[in-house]
Amino acid sequence: MPLYDLSYRRHDGPRTSRLRRSIALALSATRLLLRRRSFLLLIAACWIPAVVRAAQIYVARQFPQAPDFFTITPDTWRDFLGQQVRFLPVVLVSLATGASAIASDFASGAFTIYLSKPISRFDYLLGKAMPVAGAVCAVTLAPALALLLLHLSLAPDFELLARAPFLPLAVTAYSLLLALYFTLSVLAVSSLCRSGRVAGAGFAALVFGSEIVARTAMSRIFGAPRFLSVNGSAIDAGRWFFSDSSAEGSPFASLSFMIAVMVVSSLILGRRLRSGEGPS
Repeated sequence: MPLYDLSYRRHDGPRTSRLRRSIALALSATRLLLRRRSFLLLIAACWIPAVVRAAQIYVARQFPQAPDFFTITPDTWRDFLGQQVRFLPVVLVSLATGASAIASDFASGAFTIYLSKPISRFDYLLGKAMPVAGAVCAVTLAPALALLLLHLSLAPDFELLARAPFLPLAVTAYSLLLALYFTLSVLAVSSLCRSGRVAGAGFAALVFGSEIVARTAMSRIFGAPRFLSVNGSAIDAGRWFFSDSSAEGSPFASLSFMIAVMVVSSLILGRRLRSGEGPS
């Protein structure tokens, strides 16, 4: 039968699940990221603090008379995750994976093509969020759990877990919160732009601008405004997960700020994806 005689025929096969559609989008984006040597080098560089911590754990287990710097406590993991935010590995990975995730689709018109298929806006957002969250977890959750397993394998007993039985849960929960927080933030900025570079600059301005505001103008009002910056709130909130009762910081205020940012980011994403087009 000639091609021009073929009429439109409906697809009679089963419809794939929502999760499967999102995973297909995520795998496509992940393959593109893994082909970029610069991204792989970034991930490797972000693991350098974990290698330093691993050496610290090894020295502490093999040489009990080592200085206090090598003492291993539950706060070691809070400090490590906080350093991954403070020294920008989390921010850089978020930029590399999420800045152009939605902006490029708006610019090329691919977003409309996605929605012309049996893919909902939620499927699309989930598929775009998975690679970003996975990359953040690759520099927070993965090295933190690796350090915990290293310590347990070298320690003669489980004294650390006896002191902090919920340490693995705290590490996991805090890392996942960081992943969700930075993923929603960078995707919200990406959805407001048509260029990945502009989105990256906007996200960097949000991160560093909030830090400047918190350290200058707001310090006169609140005195200790750590929770008013994107990075500062993420670091300070770790005290709540690791039950740090010190007077420094405001973990509850920081956690509230993070929740507020995620809610606002979700609202922005919902509105931009409903519009179906980038800003003019």
